[in-house]
This record gives sequence, structure tokens and C-alpha cells, in this order.
Amino acid sequence: MADAALKPMTVEEFFDWCPNDDRHWELHDGRPIAMAPPQPAHQILVGNMAGHIFQALQQHPGCTLRIDGGIVPEGRDDSYYQADLAVTCRPHEPGDPRDIREPILIVEVLSPSTQGTDRRRKVPDYRGLVSVREILLVDPERLYCEVHRRLDGNRWLVDLLRTAESVLVLESIGLSVPLGLIYANVALVDDGPISPSDSEG
Repeated sequence: MADAALKPMTVEEFFDWCPNDDRHWELHDGRPIAMAPPQPAHQILVGNMAGHIFQALQQHPGCTLRIDGGIVPEGRDDSYYQADLAVTCRPHEPGDPRDIREPILIVEVLSPSTQGTDRRRKVPDYRGLVSVREILLVDPERLYCEVHRRLDGNRWLVDLLRTAESVLVLESIGLSVPLGLIYANVALVDDGPISPSDSEG
């Protein structure tokens, strides 16, 4: 990532300024940030997760999955994030704004260059959104997921998953899936590609 401008912007100014190119941009404390292109493992994980989430949402009419979903932190007019995946049950309408209103689930696939920002900046801001029930962080280099689940108000529980047999449970959408299926066909740093059968007992 790299800073793109010196003058602090509001979210609306950022939308007006944002270049019409293939790059993805975020706004951090008024500063536009260009995001590095996602690596293949990142893309596969997002695709795998999107497929399982889409299937789960068939039991939740009206809820939709957004890819590169725009998130504006509560009470902030100087920051805008693009989550890898986000789910909202607010009905879609023509002319919807670029940001997702009332997300219930946010998924971020980590990378070496962004995981510090994701953990220190984005997760606290995502937790500040009253609609958010769960936040999922996925490591693209090893079998490792974190599920941040809201208990009530500002209390959260974090589940750590580390094996192919571990079952990822997302209560917000009624999804239960072995981690091995989420990592299917992803070559990890210390192992070869994970096959779906790796999650079978």
C-alpha cells in the first residue's frame, strides 16, 4: 500500500476523487491508500468463502453477499474500507450508496502487507458497527481462521481454528463448514494444496 495524496479527504471527497482504474482504494484517516493486487491464494479463499456463504444465504431471503464491500466506520467521515466479503440483510435498492449499510458479517483475508492494519484498525472499527455480529479473519499462508463473535454490546468472543477438521461456524448466517473446504486447492506455505478430502474424518 502507498499513500496517494497529501490533502485529507472526507468520504464524499474520496468518492469524487477515486480514479476509475482497476486498482482498489481505501481511505484511512483522510488519506487515500492504494491496495496491492490480491495474490492467487487470496483470490481462491475469497472464492471458496463466497460459494459457501451464498449457499447459506439461500435460507435467508433478502440477505445479500457483497464482494469488496465498502464499509464506513461508525461516526467517521474520514475512513472507508473495502472488505473482501460482507453480508447485509438490508434490502438492495437502485442507487444504493457505495458503502454497505448494516453489515452483519465481514470477512477479511489477511496478507503480510495488510494484516497489521486489518487487526489494529479495521477490526476495532468493524466492532464499532452495531449491526455486525461476526468478523472472520482468514490467513492465506497457513490453516488459521479467527472468528470474532459479538456476545452482547461490546463483549466479543474469539474462536481460533487451526486444522482441516475444525468446523467454521458463522452463526450470523447459519453456516457450518470444515476448514478444509474453505482452504480447498490452496497451497499453503508449509504444505501442499489442501484437498476437500482432507476435512473428512
